[in-house]
Amino acid sequence: MLKSQKVFKEILYILLAAPVLFLLVNKWPYLLVGSVLISILIGLIFFIKKRSITSFHSELIAVLAVIYVYLILSYFISGQPLSNVFSFQFLRYDGNFFFCYILFFIFSISSFNFKKLADYYFKFIFGVFTVFSLIGIAEYFLSSGVLMVHTETFVGKIYFALNFAHNATGSIYAVVCIFLLVFFLKEKKPKIKILFVILLLINLLALLLTRSRAGYLGFLGAAIITIWLHFKSIKKFLITIGVIIAGAVPVLFLTGIYKRVIGIFDLQKGTTVVRFYIWEKAWYLFSQSPIFGIGYGRFNDVFNINRGTFDIGRLRGYSGIVSFYMKQSYFFDSAHAHNSYLQFLTETGVLGLGLILIFWILCIVKILKAYNSADEGFTGKVLLSSLSSIFVLLILSFFENYLSATTVMISVSILVPISIGLYWESYNKISCK
Repeated sequence: MLKSQKVFKEILYILLAAPVLFLLVNKWPYLLVGSVLISILIGLIFFIKKRSITSFHSELIAVLAVIYVYLILSYFISGQPLSNVFSFQFLRYDGNFFFCYILFFIFSISSFNFKKLADYYFKFIFGVFTVFSLIGIAEYFLSSGVLMVHTETFVGKIYFALNFAHNATGSIYAVVCIFLLVFFLKEKKPKIKILFVILLLINLLALLLTRSRAGYLGFLGAAIITIWLHFKSIKKFLITIGVIIAGAVPVLFLTGIYKRVIGIFDLQKGTTVVRFYIWEKAWYLFSQSPIFGIGYGRFNDVFNINRGTFDIGRLRGYSGIVSFYMKQSYFFDSAHAHNSYLQFLTETGVLGLGLILIFWILCIVKILKAYNSADEGFTGKVLLSSLSSIFVLLILSFFENYLSATTVMISVSILVPISIGLYWESYNKISCK
C-alpha cells in the first residue's frame, strides 16, 4: 500500500512539472493549456491538505493578488463584458496575463516537495529542448525544411520548432540556454560538466537558428549578469565572456546568421521601423490616460497594424489624465505593442506597470538574497537559474510583450516560485537543527 501511494505521489509531481514539456508545440495550444489545468487541479489538492503557502512566498502572492484585482477592475471599467473573460481567445491573447501568472499561486503551496519539483522541471526541460534541437538542426542543414524549419522571404531558413512564431521559440530557447549555462558553470563533476557544455552548445545553436534577435539579446544580456553573479571576479568574468564570443563568432559566420545579428543595429529597415511606428501609437494612447491607461485588454481594440486601424474616437474621460476606451468591439489576436512596458503603460497606466515592476523587483530581491546565502549545490543552481530567467524576461520584454507571453511566462511562472520554495525548505531544515 505504501509503495502504491509513493508511486501515485510521484506521478502527481510529474504532472505538476509537465507543462514545460509543451513549450515548443503551441501549434497545438490545448496540450499546454490542458497540462496547466492539471497542474492547477493537483495544486488545489495539495492546498486542501495543508491550506497554506510558504512564508517566503506570501509577499509575492499578496502583490500578485493586487495586480489581478487591478487588471480586472481596469477591464470592467473600460466597458468590456464578463463573457469575454472566460473565452479561450481572450485568455490566449489579450488576457493571457491571467493564465500565465496563475501558476505562481499554485507553486507557492507549502505542502510541496520543492526539490522534487525542481528536479523534474529541469530534467523535462533539458531533455525535451535537446531532442527538439537535434531534430531541428538536422532538418536545417540536411533538408529544405518541412516540420520544424521554414523558409521566409528576405530571412531564409528559420527554426520554429512546432510553434507558430520563431520569436516565441527564440524567447524560450534564450531561457533554457541560460539554465544550461548556470548548470555548466556551477557543476563540480568533470564528466557532468562536459555533458552540460554539450547540451548548452546544442541548444545555443538551435537558438541561433531561430533567428530571433530578441532571443539573442535576451540570452546575451542575461548571460553577462549570470556569469558575473557566479564568479564575482573581473578576471574570470572577462575570460569567460571572451571564450563565449570566440566560440560564437565562427558559428555566426558559418550559418550566415551574422547578417541577422547586424540587422539589430539597422534602425531604418524591416521590423525595427514597424516597431517604432507601433511604439509611437502606443505612447500616444498612454499620453491620453497616463494614470490608469485606456483599459486592460484594449490595445488591440484601438490599434492593430494588421488591420490598419487606429480608432481613438471612443476614448471617454479627461484627455491627458484619465481616458478609457469604451467602444463595444473586441479583437482577440496576437498583435500587441511589441514592448511589454509600453503595453502595460498603454492599457493600465503608470499604476499598472508600477505594480508589475514591483512584483518582479520583489522576486529578484528575494531570490538574490536566497542565492547569496545558499550552498553551491543543486539549490544554488536552481536559484541562479530562476534569477537569470527573470533577467532574460525583462530584457526580452523591450522587444515583444513577453511579460504576458504564454510560452516564456509558463516556464518562469513555474520556476520562480519553485526556487523560492526550495530555499524555504533548506532554510527550515537548517532552522530545525
